[in-house]
Amino acid sequence: MSVVTLQLGQCGTQIGQALFDCLAAETVSDQGPARSPLDAFFRPVDERPSRTTRNRRHARAVLVDMEPKVVDRAIMSAAHSAANWCYPPNSSFSQQSGSGNNWARGYNSYGPKFASAVCELVRREAEQADYLGGFLLLQSMAGGTGAGLGTYVAEAIRDTFPSSFLMNHCIWPYQSGEVIVQNYNSLLTLAHLAEISDGIILMENSALHTACQRLLSIQRPSFNDLNGVAARSIASSLLPSYYRPAAGGTSQQGKQVTLFGDIVEKVCCHPAYRLLSLRALPRMPPASLDFTTFTWPAILRRLRQMQITGSVVEEGLQWNMKVNSSDDIRSQHINRSLAAMLTLRGQGSRQADVSMFSHAGLYTPWAVQPLTVASAADRFAKCEMSASLLSNDQTCMGLIRPMQDKAYKMYNAGAYLHQYKQFGIDKQDFDSCFARIEDTYSSYQAL
Repeated sequence: MSVVTLQLGQCGTQIGQALFDCLAAETVSDQGPARSPLDAFFRPVDERPSRTTRNRRHARAVLVDMEPKVVDRAIMSAAHSAANWCYPPNSSFSQQSGSGNNWARGYNSYGPKFASAVCELVRREAEQADYLGGFLLLQSMAGGTGAGLGTYVAEAIRDTFPSSFLMNHCIWPYQSGEVIVQNYNSLLTLAHLAEISDGIILMENSALHTACQRLLSIQRPSFNDLNGVAARSIASSLLPSYYRPAAGGTSQQGKQVTLFGDIVEKVCCHPAYRLLSLRALPRMPPASLDFTTFTWPAILRRLRQMQITGSVVEEGLQWNMKVNSSDDIRSQHINRSLAAMLTLRGQGSRQADVSMFSHAGLYTPWAVQPLTVASAADRFAKCEMSASLLSNDQTCMGLIRPMQDKAYKMYNAGAYLHQYKQFGIDKQDFDSCFARIEDTYSSYQAL
């Protein structure tokens, strides 16, 4: 089952490189028949092995940016990677002019002009797969290329491969502001992707920043640090894993989780709910691993409290929030979920009891199969035990509402609308976008 990754814009290109570095660094132990992640995300080098290409693999990826600098740097860095992987030749598309953080320019100008060339690169990479599991699109929501052109490319991929699964991983901007028009860009991106994507994993820059500072002891995190945290979280949920019962206590290995079909079926089972949050534990400085005692009860207890409170960072959790009774649920704002997929990795992952995640108060009453559990015996990121929770829940509401309020204020004042009108986005398009975002927000509010 192969996954083709599209790295869109500067943010998507950098996160993609970090993701492939993380995947390539993971090895499979002799504790089970798990397939190497290289089979899904990498393919063998086509040419005859030589001293420089022996054992190297090509990432199943296409890189897209309107400026060549970041793409060229990523390709060069991968070519010298210690993890022994590289990008295929002729797998990138770039021009000499950026989008100027204008979503309309990326979507309405560059999109129709360059989408066919990008789709041709994607088609060639997809044809290298024996069995195509789907597409993973990595992008920012705040800029012009990753957000605007990236959205157009996503729609073109959906039209070109209508029966394939399409997953988006989107970086939500800092609330304090990275780009002056990020409120418009983020909502336009979200409104369009929600119409065509099978699942959208949202990660907030401020949460990644907090994780670096408070959990990894990096006082002044760079974007490379943030990208590394995001990449490890994605990899923790995409590496090979196998179904197991919630109660645990079994040594039997179930059917392998299929990318991306099983994730869409289990977690994105309703067309009105496509926004996902991703939580992963533990997060700690590498130097602390040798001095840390891992236990499943401790890891799972923290992860469950993160699910209850809607926090994506374990620092500063509200431990007073409980779901022990119906009174607790009525008196507190519990982060409700439609469905969740819990993945455990490492020693004892098949036997660990995760029944605490099955509590009915964590899920909407009409959920058909709220919890899916998978495990893998292999360690992840050198941790003896680790867990990730991919959840379709109300976390997105805390991101959408502040962004909406700021966008409405700018819109009512007529701020920067002329920049969008110049490239074919008028007030009617904004009104349609805002209406779709309101519908999405209302749907999650009703969980």
